[in-house]
Amino acid sequence: MEKSKKHLSDRVPVYALIWAISYIGSLGAMKVLSLSQAVSVMLTIVPVIAFALFLYKFYRSVYFMDEVQIKIQMEAAVVAFGLALLTIMTLGLLDLAIVLNQEDWAYRFLVPVFVAYYFIGLFISRRKYHIDHEEHD
Repeated sequence: MEKSKKHLSDRVPVYALIWAISYIGSLGAMKVLSLSQAVSVMLTIVPVIAFALFLYKFYRSVYFMDEVQIKIQMEAAVVAFGLALLTIMTLGLLDLAIVLNQEDWAYRFLVPVFVAYYFIGLFISRRKYHIDHEEHD
């Protein structure tokens, strides 16, 4: 059981890297190259599948985490989700009040921001549980 746990948790960053590379590659190719609509749609599907696979592998890895790690991951996800909704709500309302330049505020720019939100949540949660854990020792 321990070997499968290690094997599964080691793979999650690999799937995250595959998703990141496919997203950046697709984004770069569509911005730089003159591609047909069909090719552009196919390039859109590749990172979507890679991200779905990453999410599945990450979800499965949670099963092998201890209770504290599960709490940390859940809190990180809650912070990221909340900040993501706050960002979309703010941009949506601002877009009604003023016209936002799509070159500065396109959806593709939100992906790295949302990833950063997860890491902010992870930082906050790890720090909280590290402090709580030290107080109980």
